Amino acid sequence: MKQPRTIIRIGQQSLAFMSPEGTYEPYTVKSGMSMAANLREAFRDSETLTNAGDRVQVLIDANILLIPMEEYDESLTEIFYNHTFPESTTANGLNISSGRAIVSHVMPELNCVAVFAMNKDLKMVISDHFSDVRIAPLLAPVWQHLHQRSYVGQTKKLFAYFHDRRLAVFGFNKNRFRFMNEFRATSVTDAAYFILYVWQQLAMNNKKDELYIVGDMQEPDALREELRKYVSNVFPINPSAEFNRAPVTKIPNVAYDIVTFSMNA
Repeated sequence: MKQPRTIIRIGQQSLAFMSPEGTYEPYTVKSGMSMAANLREAFRDSETLTNAGDRVQVLIDANILLIPMEEYDESLTEIFYNHTFPESTTANGLNISSGRAIVSHVMPELNCVAVFAMNKDLKMVISDHFSDVRIAPLLAPVWQHLHQRSYVGQTKKLFAYFHDRRLAVFGFNKNRFRFMNEFRATSVTDAAYFILYVWQQLAMNNKKDELYIVGDMQEPDALREELRKYVSNVFPINPSAEFNRAPVTKIPNVAYDIVTFSMNA
């Protein structure tokens, strides 16, 4: 049997690591340094990375282009991505106009391919230290887990995931995305506006359909109160209850994407 993988989570301006044994280590990113340089220093300073072995799963926060499986053509992927997200786009906490690698992550259960970019230097730092590297957008394990949840019951469901000062809003229609987009949301007002705008665009039923919110949100009680003015069924997701008090859910400040990846790996 293959050994579990060390997790490297790369946020917009954050780094965190989790060992196969479940030890979680957030790492303080130094401002003014690229994420690649920060990760190089982390390999010298981090006990988790020092003992990481050869297998790693990278979860990275990046702009994502979703392509239906039947329309995916690997030879055209970079062209499509560069047209959608010009190279001046900032990702991973630094400007990547100096060079970026385009990465594809196939999700057969959702009949699509998630295409995203990461800085070439950052990718090289990782490949220099590990022989077996898997890279996925940090939203991927969240999508995959909540996709299964969307089958419970007969009502339509919309999900809102807060992470890294961003808000991902998405829903499913059987084994496909019905909607997916991300927004900058640093206040309750902004978050409620974006969620309710999507809810309206999808013509969801205010009385019957369900809205689920999870993640690192600002003022969660105030947000729920604002949303419930318009949507009857608003449910916060408690990871500890959801995963039967699994040890990973008890780690302070651990991201929901790490929890879902760890529990479903």
